[in-house]
Amino acid sequence: MCKVNKDMPKYIVINPGDGVSEKHRAWQGCPTIARTKGGRLFAGWYTGGMFEPCINNYNVLIQSDDGGDSWSAPIMAVYSDFENRHRNIDIQLWVDNKNRLWAMWTHSPFYEDSKPATIKTPFTGGYHKEFTNVEALVCNDPDADELVWEKPRVICGGFLRNKPIIRYNGDYVFPAYDWINKENYILRVSKNCGESFEDVLAVPKPQNNVFDETMAYEIGKRLCILARTNLGFYLESHSDDDGKTWSNPTEYQKAPSTRLYIGRLSSGQLIYVRSISDSVRQGMKVCLSEDDGATWPYELILDTRDNLSYPDLEEGENGEIFIVYDRERDNRIDLNRETWVSTAAKEILLAKITVQDIYNGKLGENSYTARVISKAEIDTVEK
Repeated sequence: MCKVNKDMPKYIVINPGDGVSEKHRAWQGCPTIARTKGGRLFAGWYTGGMFEPCINNYNVLIQSDDGGDSWSAPIMAVYSDFENRHRNIDIQLWVDNKNRLWAMWTHSPFYEDSKPATIKTPFTGGYHKEFTNVEALVCNDPDADELVWEKPRVICGGFLRNKPIIRYNGDYVFPAYDWINKENYILRVSKNCGESFEDVLAVPKPQNNVFDETMAYEIGKRLCILARTNLGFYLESHSDDDGKTWSNPTEYQKAPSTRLYIGRLSSGQLIYVRSISDSVRQGMKVCLSEDDGATWPYELILDTRDNLSYPDLEEGENGEIFIVYDRERDNRIDLNRETWVSTAAKEILLAKITVQDIYNGKLGENSYTARVISKAEIDTVEK
């Protein structure tokens, strides 16, 4: 349960109630997950309105105190800020080395004449002006019985769609990309545990106006990035001097244009979650490397269905790994344009596996995948 803070802006609602329940959602997707030192899990995603993008989109946050077996109703909703005309979208969760829970979202200006999206006007324009920012809400004790949140603050520019990392030297690296204004990939780096950030320009992009969804990770002291492209592959670049210079961008793996997850487990292995297909959003798999990503010999198939996307991962104790992703997030999938009824799943899914499962290539006795933790219930796109 969250404590209501009277100083919280109106667009952040603590314990929002039935108005944001599944029966009021027409779509949902792009999930994220975080785990505290005490073992509490948090998951979030965005929804609201008929589709994305829409000025009626909003973020929801839920929690689990039993290792993901059951989940609360939304404990917080972050709506668009209509007073200042900001869309608040794409929540991203992270627990730092001080056990602080960061709930962050993209803070995107929209125009005064922007209208909600409908099936006839799904992209009316005006949702993205000349910039985006990352707004953060921090809970200093996310294991408490009653959660207390600091006031939200804009921490950096860009669009944060993957987890931050903490480098060997203690720097926080937030891969908040700029898909509109920058010709280079960009990272936001904090040397004071998130109090302030500076921009680090990386390698030039092969294309602009693309959802980069950059993911940062380390190999020793080498800072590496993988980025989403529309060119049929994930792009890779790295820096050996803390971001001052970067290697020429190269193709890392064939891949569809969709988010990935790559990170390092506490045991030292790299872990990588992505689509099974190299060309479309089909299937979801998790891979393990013992040679810093040069090879990925261990692989576990999580799901083989179509329209799966946006994996995010959190490591627990004793080799437990939690992975969230979405399936058929949008009613425009499987839409009957005569009845305006869709059979899309609109599901947020959870996998709970172990490192040993990945080595074995199959689920262990207490592991599972594709468990539905939320399903939006509105199946129409027109009234």
